[in-house]
Amino acid sequence: MENLDIFNLNADSLVTKVNLKTEKDLEFYKPYPETGKDGVYKSLIRFVPNPVDPAKSKIHKYYVYLNDPVSGESFSADCPSTVGKKSILKDLFWKLKNSHSAADQELAKSFSRKEDFYALIQIVQDKNSPESEGKIMIFKFGKKLNDMIEAQLKPEYGDASNPFDLFNGREFALQVRKVGEWNNYDLCSFVGNPSPIKLEGIPMQRNAEDMKKITEYLNDGPKNLSSFDYKDWDDNTTQRVMSVIRNSIPDGRLVNEVIGGVASASSMPSNNSYSSPVQSYTQPQSATPSQGNTNEQISDFNSFYTEASNTKTSSDNTGDSTPSSSGGISSLDDLYADL
Repeated sequence: MENLDIFNLNADSLVTKVNLKTEKDLEFYKPYPETGKDGVYKSLIRFVPNPVDPAKSKIHKYYVYLNDPVSGESFSADCPSTVGKKSILKDLFWKLKNSHSAADQELAKSFSRKEDFYALIQIVQDKNSPESEGKIMIFKFGKKLNDMIEAQLKPEYGDASNPFDLFNGREFALQVRKVGEWNNYDLCSFVGNPSPIKLEGIPMQRNAEDMKKITEYLNDGPKNLSSFDYKDWDDNTTQRVMSVIRNSIPDGRLVNEVIGGVASASSMPSNNSYSSPVQSYTQPQSATPSQGNTNEQISDFNSFYTEASNTKTSSDNTGDSTPSSSGGISSLDDLYADL
């Protein structure tokens, strides 16, 4: 702390500084309806390529926000299904979702995937935040806006247009409003004809001088876009995920189904005697396996733990079929065909 003159105190130096925005916040573009005129945020942006890794100009990731019911710890875990790997989180979600038990179906929400996309954008015009105009910022968006981008890249009719092209891209009109509790992007659209990016209002040309200007301009923007990409679980993440699963589904029955598949069907109770693993959800630490099956269930759960711990080395599978809603027991191959 700087030395103060005790006879000439600076009052401002004694005020506790409150950092309202982190460096990461300053890099993100946040068109919230609440900050727009009459509850609608309108602006004009342009998608631009990632100068650090152009192949990663649009980042896509599935993730699951987990909460440990025992420790109270909450954290986000990237879902391996993002890159076509086997995902115990996704499989548990569908097992619980397709269960005949209402309690299981409710618990499924705890393992539900969320989906985000990230890209760099140029703020072309923003009357809500004129100081941001001309800047390159990170923009996080959802599936609806990504579908609009994909429709430009692979249109059903007409010519394709790459929104990230610096000379033939199109500007994007954001119009974000609130519908119920959620931000709505239905009125957003690409506008105008394909055109070159503008720097300080001047359209750039495909020549050495302007291309150098564009490169320097993009390099002045955020360089950490790839940090939002999917990351394999390390040992610590695996341990934390396993703790949530153990504490949320204490008897290990459903996870045994996911790992054991059809092979475990003969040892499973019929639907008529179905016992939900979430009956002791509020006190998972006191849950115990059924009498007579203790050693078998503990062994099965340990096998599950070993299998799930290998998440980061699981084989790829890029199928995208819709899981069955029959609630029947599936093999691992059937479950992972949903990835």
